[in-house]
Amino acid sequence: MANRNSEPKIILSEPMSDAGALPRPVAAIRQKILQACATRDIEALRIPIDWNEVRPLFERGGKRGPGEDPIERLKALSFDRKGDEVIAILRNVLRQAFVIETRGKTQMYVWPAFALKPPADPSPEERQIMLGCVRFADLGRADKSGRPPPMRVGIAADGVWHYFWSADPE
Repeated sequence: MANRNSEPKIILSEPMSDAGALPRPVAAIRQKILQACATRDIEALRIPIDWNEVRPLFERGGKRGPGEDPIERLKALSFDRKGDEVIAILRNVLRQAFVIETRGKTQMYVWPAFALKPPADPSPEERQIMLGCVRFADLGRADKSGRPPPMRVGIAADGVWHYFWSADPE
């Protein structure tokens, strides 16, 4: 485990596809997000966003102004500035396999699994699926293997939606 001067060790599960294995609160918020995405209306995301006591972060580093409208932030992150790109990506992300990221006693359910555990040599079909989880603005940023960073969702075991962002390439 970790000592006082270090972060807890991060343990990643193997990728899982069985939504039935999710804890009830995680499954509930995931379902609410997918229902909102199915409307293809960015405004429908207000319901799952507002389920949280604290709103999820949409950019790494948590840059959030006081009173900032989360829907306007998502629109600004979307290539089309309407939110259509973000809705499509969020839906694609939550349809993929997930991993459980454990830090000490804390568990975070992260989609898509390949954001944290990418396949060594993805097939053309896998590459196409992976690209469906990448914002247009992130296509020019790549990791060591030449892959752009996919958007990812993190939901804690208690059902709190923590983030939906693209990480910096490693």
